[in-house]
Amino acid sequence: MRLLFASAALAALCASSVHAQKTTENLVKPASKSGSLTGLKYTSVGATGSYDQVTNMVPGTFPSCTVNPSCIKKPKKISGKLAPFNEEMTFNFRGPLNLYNIAVYQPGSGANAPWTQVSSWSAGKAPSNLVFMNNLGGDKSGEFSICGGNSQSFANGAWNAATTAANAEIAKGFLDEDHEINIMTSKTCKESACDGFSRGTANHGWGDSKMLVVTFDMPPSKDASKVPAIWALNAQVVRSAEYGCNCRGVGSPGGCGELDILETLVGADPNHGISEIYSAKGATGSGNANFFARPTKDKVTYAVIFDVDTDSIAIQRLSTWDYSEKSVTRAVVEGYLNAPAMEVSFAHGARRRSELQKPRGVVGGHRRRHGM
Repeated sequence: MRLLFASAALAALCASSVHAQKTTENLVKPASKSGSLTGLKYTSVGATGSYDQVTNMVPGTFPSCTVNPSCIKKPKKISGKLAPFNEEMTFNFRGPLNLYNIAVYQPGSGANAPWTQVSSWSAGKAPSNLVFMNNLGGDKSGEFSICGGNSQSFANGAWNAATTAANAEIAKGFLDEDHEINIMTSKTCKESACDGFSRGTANHGWGDSKMLVVTFDMPPSKDASKVPAIWALNAQVVRSAEYGCNCRGVGSPGGCGELDILETLVGADPNHGISEIYSAKGATGSGNANFFARPTKDKVTYAVIFDVDTDSIAIQRLSTWDYSEKSVTRAVVEGYLNAPAMEVSFAHGARRRSELQKPRGVVGGHRRRHGM
């Protein structure tokens, strides 16, 4: 009888845990919509206009690049909900950072279809439909040219160098403050053509609606000029040259899409992480007075939702996430989209990057200096 009671109690506990995963009860409470944020929502995201898409890169001849132009671009027209963030995106990370879990979910067909886990990884384990990459092409994987610089490469297990094949080494999850990585799907541009120009080691990202869930912490930097960040880019940026010839920019033509999810700034409070969005519309963001707290000690979980149906992007901090859950109902996704959050409209008054008055350093400035 005792065994039966214990089994029933255990089953109830497990059922409760699973049920909690299928609700929005894991939203951090109390919610904060200003100052130290628990949620941020960008509305009216979709742009009508164009950006300069890279169509070719002329490699040049060693020892110097004398080709002009070496970066060949052509305007690409965009319109509709979420554009250009409905295109394939990649998710990027800069240390110091401990990554514990990553999952990406995407909706099936139909208005109320569940969002299925399409990619996942846990520290110390092999990923599923997810490849860790960096911008160190030219030796073990990818390529280097005198005009184009380094292409993408497969990241090694320590995330501080390139290796010969996708996920050839198991990643333990620590990213030092001197390096960056990004994630892509396992499908290569050779298997199926990618949009825009690609070279070296090039993979597909996640297109249309998608939700990134990530658990991490950001320990204190040894060098104050090297600070962590998590951001999303149009996958075309890294497939050409993240810090050179790419479609990143702002205004029309220009601006193929970037979302700074949580970015710590040099010269600002090292415990604050801001968010900004850039596209053909221009740029806007949380501002310096509103921020996500940098998790220097305890790990945190965030969900980042790019939703075509509502033309919005939401960032929500969660108290927990069950990464073994293979799908999320549309109702839960809508719950996160409609949860209390600072709301930033991208419909009007989008500013140029120079007007955002952000002190740029290694994480900010290293990206803005290149490929404008």
